[in-house]
Amino acid sequence: MFHRIHSITQLISIPYKCSRPALLLLVFTFFISPCSFAKQPDWVLSGTFLDTKKAHAMFVDNDGNELLLELGDKIQGCKLLGVLQDSAKLFCANKEYVLYLRNSVGDIILQAQYEEAIENSKTIVLSKTELAEYVNQKQKFVSEIGFLPIVEDEKVTGFALSKIRPDTKAATLGLFNGDVIKAVNDIPASDPEFLQRIQELSDVPEVTIQVDRNGRLMAYTYLLD
Repeated sequence: MFHRIHSITQLISIPYKCSRPALLLLVFTFFISPCSFAKQPDWVLSGTFLDTKKAHAMFVDNDGNELLLELGDKIQGCKLLGVLQDSAKLFCANKEYVLYLRNSVGDIILQAQYEEAIENSKTIVLSKTELAEYVNQKQKFVSEIGFLPIVEDEKVTGFALSKIRPDTKAATLGLFNGDVIKAVNDIPASDPEFLQRIQELSDVPEVTIQVDRNGRLMAYTYLLD
């Protein structure tokens, strides 16, 4: 599927008004039947071991499983480059990152994805009531935009968009059919408490959605004016 790529840092004004960040409802009031959001497997740096000959880093996952890595070993697609007393250096997404004790590899991966998305970012200004009215017209809303959970290895990794037509209000958000929502305000779609955490963003002044568009990460920031 091919999509038109917008120019970087595009500013769009849209005549919408609402009393709360209705965009959160717009993006997450889908017709998704209740499903199991399995806990994303992740590895936390739990210890470092240094001696005169070798350096090791100990990781533990959500289930308490431990993994001891030497320099050059990989974990979650990241390569272990170095070990210090309270941290480890990892190579993820073609860049070096420092992971501190009790922090997870997933945090590093999300940071790398965020940095890539920011390079391809756009800002859309939403003023308020019409957006709320649009979201409240649920029948029209669900006819103009669809959301499908993307599940890999029994885990939700994103939400694919569909049914968006150029002549609809949904299209004015800058999103395209086939885009996959990967995170909202740095909350990854793989987070087992994703929907609950999204609901807690009801008072924020802006919302940033990270999407995967044909393998290219994009970031859309919606300013709620």
